[in-house]
Amino acid sequence: MAIICRSSKLICSAARSSLPSPTDLRLSPASRLAPMSERHDSWRATAAMYCCEGARITELHGANLLTLLRADIAKASTVLDVGCGTGAFAKAYMHQFPRGVAGQKLILSDLSAGMLEKAKESVRPPDGFQTEIVFQEEDCTALQGIESDSVDVVVSLFGVFLVPDQEAAFKAIQRVLKKPGGVFANASWVFGMSSTFVNAGLGVSIQDAFQVPVEAIEPGFSSVAHATMMKWADKAVIEKMLAEHKFDSTQVYRAVHSSAWEFAVLWDMMVKNPMSNISSASEENVQRGKDALIKFLSQDGSLNIEKPLLLFSVSNLSVARSCLS
Repeated sequence: MAIICRSSKLICSAARSSLPSPTDLRLSPASRLAPMSERHDSWRATAAMYCCEGARITELHGANLLTLLRADIAKASTVLDVGCGTGAFAKAYMHQFPRGVAGQKLILSDLSAGMLEKAKESVRPPDGFQTEIVFQEEDCTALQGIESDSVDVVVSLFGVFLVPDQEAAFKAIQRVLKKPGGVFANASWVFGMSSTFVNAGLGVSIQDAFQVPVEAIEPGFSSVAHATMMKWADKAVIEKMLAEHKFDSTQVYRAVHSSAWEFAVLWDMMVKNPMSNISSASEENVQRGKDALIKFLSQDGSLNIEKPLLLFSVSNLSVARSCLS
């Protein structure tokens, strides 16, 4: 089993001599000087919950994305997962390639040191696994620890579509991809699908459910990240964005999955989500948001929150190739 843990900056030759060792930079005691990303790691507190609950749906969509990329990954020497979270894509990778790929490196990168810690715990390849797995702290708007023109496939499973500075993220991804023909694959959530599902007797979308209490607490609540997410929900906009950033042969696929949830777990995830306004709201507004969610989930107002819910998740899976600069 080949697993390596290193700092993103160790490969940056300009500052090599002044940097701590990999042991100092990765998953070390709180007493050391933390990297900038760890000092404002808003996702750390959610890592354990996300690994147990949220990753259940990301892994389903990750399996679809991995299947679309199977031929490209099978012949790649380096694969980079941008915004790896707790390792959902890596788990799908291990299902698709149970023995790994000889001579290949899979870099799992995330800005959140807390998410990477949890990924190290949850991504456990079997003995004899041929792929070298690297855990690497990276800001996807820079990817400083990744050499230019060194990556065959860049994957982002619900990562890049959350980044407010899309220009910088695209620039960094294009820099590290091999050209021509390097592959960029992205998964992003789709909103507004609940009416379609409800009319078919299938319930509501979990993505729409997440927005209900947020809007109930603060109508019109938005952010740069939220506006960016909505762009990635539109197939035509995705194709235009990728074309503008020197990607070609873009294909966008739609994936739909169902998953069962306990209401208490779903609500806990919403409250703790760093992008939500729920945790900072007054007690009265929190209750208003919770009541709105229950009404939305029940559709007829008769939801029994003690019983499991079957919800749907919808994603756009985009695959494109890097053109010549």
